[in-house]
This record gives sequence, structure tokens and C-alpha cells, in this order.
Amino acid sequence: MEPLFIHKLKDIIREEVTKNNSVKIDGLGEFYKAHRTQVQRKYNDGRIEVLPPKDIIEFKPEKKLGNDDQ
Repeated sequence: MEPLFIHKLKDIIREEVTKNNSVKIDGLGEFYKAHRTQVQRKYNDGRIEVLPPKDIIEFKPEKKLGNDDQ
């Protein structure tokens, strides 16, 4: 079970991003709303799949994660 803090943080991030505000957490990164356009996929068997447009929450880390040895 997740701590109450994590639940509240997720709620605040979701609420602010829904209002078109970004949420920046110092030392961690930024959460923001991004729009995905409609996508149409055609398969070899003739099927066509249409994925509708949607808004999603994306995250941009403050620092790039990687190997410190390199």
C-alpha cells in the first residue's frame, strides 16, 4: 500500500496538469501536459486500428540518469 503522501502528490500533480499548469519539483523534474494526435495503424491482414487523440501527463527529469563512470 502506498503512503498517503504519494496519493496526495499524485492528486495534486494530476489536478494542476489538468489546469494546463506544469509542476516542477526541485531536484526531480517537471510534470506537464502533452497532446497526442490521432494515430491510424494498418496491419498486413487488412485491419485498421484508429487510436483517438488524447492528453497525457509527461515527465522531464531535471538531470539525465545514467552511469556516473562514463
